[in-house]
Amino acid sequence: MKNKLYSTSSQANDEYDFDRTPSKKRKKRSADHELTSHARQNMGNRIITQQDQCVYCFENTNRPKHLVIAIANLTYLMLPRFEPVVPSHCCILTLQHESATRMVDDYVWEEIRNFKKCLIMMFAKQEKEVIFLETVLCLAQQRRHCTIECIPLPKYLAKEAPLYFKKAIDEAEDEWSQHNAKKLIVTTTTSSHKGLRSSIPKNFPYFHVEFGVDRGFVHVIDDETQFKSSFGVNVIRGMLQSQDENMYRRPRYESIETQKEAVSEFAKEWASFDWTKQLE
Repeated sequence: MKNKLYSTSSQANDEYDFDRTPSKKRKKRSADHELTSHARQNMGNRIITQQDQCVYCFENTNRPKHLVIAIANLTYLMLPRFEPVVPSHCCILTLQHESATRMVDDYVWEEIRNFKKCLIMMFAKQEKEVIFLETVLCLAQQRRHCTIECIPLPKYLAKEAPLYFKKAIDEAEDEWSQHNAKKLIVTTTTSSHKGLRSSIPKNFPYFHVEFGVDRGFVHVIDDETQFKSSFGVNVIRGMLQSQDENMYRRPRYESIETQKEAVSEFAKEWASFDWTKQLE
């Protein structure tokens, strides 16, 4: 199964891709080909370099192995490297260096959804709901690894999350947008609508928040220099009425012992919902 899934990774969703118009002149076409080849080589070298440096790439020997909860064919589940926003705060990541869920192929997309569905079921048993956050920045540099933060909240509070996020995005709009772009795009997943992938084109930086797996908000980020990567978790801290002085502090590391204990506790709850066991 693993070999088959890896061999089909080139089958991407191309709903926003357009073929380049053929050149009429052979010389121009040849020059374009050389430029394209050079660009591809540079991009390939850049991705390889990022994989060597990125602590979330699964082949990186320096990745925090002790935080991993479950491994699928193309994705994995882990606890955050920094102090969690709430207990059981976790992250879904791709094994290979991808930049965003909007960019991944169908197989990766489905594995991410499998993790989300199982987390929803696990936390429902605890009378909680899950908020999924994704922040996509620096696409040209390939710096950031595709990461979906999964933050469980009590049901009464999670019901208020759409209002909190809508208000926060609307208030921050003047700082983010330079072109009067649509402030908030509702993402809804149905049999004919693929949510995020049907809402914005590829290669755009964005912030996406999901309430479950079939509804959420996405906002295209016009000015990345003005956008704080901690925006999503800061909204949730505000919902939890965290102290103001803690809202924008630098992330804190926890001790390895504390993290291993958290992994052990999480794994006990996750065991009954671990869909990756079907792959063994």
